[in-house]
Amino acid sequence: MRRTIATLVFALVAALVGPAPARAAGSPVLVPAFDWRMQDRFGLDEDGDGLVDMPSGVEHVHNRAACPSGCGTPHFLVTLDAAASTASFDGADLPIVLYRWDVTLEDGTGPLQHLSGGPTLDLILPEGTHHVDLTITARFGWGSAAARRGGPITVEDLLIVALGDSYASGEGNPEVPRADDAAARWGDGGADLAAEEAHEATRRSSLAWPAQAALVLERSDPRTSVTFVFLAESGARIDRGLLAPTPRAPAQVEAAAEVVGGREVDVLLLSIGGNDVGFSKVIRGLVSADRLFDPFCYEVNLANVWAGVLDGDWNRSSKLVYDFTTPWRVGCSATSEGSEPLLPGLNGLPEALDRAAAAIEASLDPAHVFIAEYPDPSGRQRDDGLGVCGEIVGDTTPPFRFHEIDAREQAEGRVRMLEPLNAALRDGAARHGWRYVGGIADAFAAGHGYCAGWPDYGYPEDYRDRPFFLRSRLDYPEGWYRNPGVSGPIPPPGGTSTTWYRSAAQSAALQGPDERYASTGTLHPNELGHRAIAEIFLDAFRGGAA
Repeated sequence: MRRTIATLVFALVAALVGPAPARAAGSPVLVPAFDWRMQDRFGLDEDGDGLVDMPSGVEHVHNRAACPSGCGTPHFLVTLDAAASTASFDGADLPIVLYRWDVTLEDGTGPLQHLSGGPTLDLILPEGTHHVDLTITARFGWGSAAARRGGPITVEDLLIVALGDSYASGEGNPEVPRADDAAARWGDGGADLAAEEAHEATRRSSLAWPAQAALVLERSDPRTSVTFVFLAESGARIDRGLLAPTPRAPAQVEAAAEVVGGREVDVLLLSIGGNDVGFSKVIRGLVSADRLFDPFCYEVNLANVWAGVLDGDWNRSSKLVYDFTTPWRVGCSATSEGSEPLLPGLNGLPEALDRAAAAIEASLDPAHVFIAEYPDPSGRQRDDGLGVCGEIVGDTTPPFRFHEIDAREQAEGRVRMLEPLNAALRDGAARHGWRYVGGIADAFAAGHGYCAGWPDYGYPEDYRDRPFFLRSRLDYPEGWYRNPGVSGPIPPPGGTSTTWYRSAAQSAALQGPDERYASTGTLHPNELGHRAIAEIFLDAFRGGAA
């Protein structure tokens, strides 16, 4: 009886003293300690096909699998871990025979008591800061002792939504390149077949910078998880894609609101505006304009391109004009033909961004919005310092390459389109309280433009063994293309002179079609470019958004 009373008195004292009681000679020392971690939600490959699963439906966003009978608000798997707790007696370890967890939720519910014989406990908890008390009980030769420690845990699932155009979707970077008997594969929905079909239709890839950034955030903090909703579409613009449906997908803002429901969007990632000023039309116009093939209309055609960038009217053309009163005099004049709808152009882009901001605020009201700058494809590294590409996109018309974007056209493109476009995005971000992710254009221009060297991940022996005149890098995409989705980011190969752009030839090899001029992945960031944009965003995010 006396021993029992002594044991109870000691247990009571240990509990009151807390985690590190003063050690009396010949008495046990108990040190409760606990941590917690959340189950990863993004970056998984549950169907085992080697690709990152990217489900984007309501069931996934609200994690309804965690509460089959319904939880009201989303709940997430949290592991409480007391493995760092210790118990000893005169320097010898004591067995901890019982772990008691008392959990009081942020809303005051509880305490909910859980007993376990092992140091870990899995719970399904809502987001919020909850209070946990851990009591450990250790056994020694003539009795047992208990000690308690309490503290808060924060359950946080970061909801990231990615909207926008091909620079957000990952165009040019299929998950699996096409083969002789199979088309290229795009985003994997895992068990979400509807998401997989949508990824396929809109050219979404886990190599895209929003997915790569979400992957880094998921893997960098075991105490948080990430839910990633991927709705960007190749070819999207503000009024057709973001705010209104396209033939391939519903309006992105509306779709996001439907999927998210009552959940708060923590981070909205946005790449938009390039197609509103006619990105693909600019590229097509500059490639087609060639002084050698059409010396008379070359300047007129260039002027038409820059006029279209400004006012969004891409129905301009040109025609030869002959002056029969003066022998051999031939000129060119601008004409208007076609019925393409007007784009906002640079002139209308601010108002279009305002419409986008209003819809995003009304439907989603995200905590943070980040809009990305567009990169500069013109930079390469020369032996005598930083220079510009002599030409880009000349590989769309092999083997003679007469049609290309030359150095003069690149310089005009920077001044007339790229810089004003990025300035409009920066100003729009300032008007609406968004974060502008700048520095991307400078990073690409500093040695990573279209004409810089290809990545080199190593080529197989049968490539090396072939005579040089029979070697074609295009036949071995594994030598210059990698999918880092499952294995994580890869180091930049080739130093500062490696391109961060997808060439026309590479795009045709990876996703088709064989006609390089028609391969839509041309002039988009490659896997290294997307990784670079992700890192620039992460620096901005960690510098003030959290």
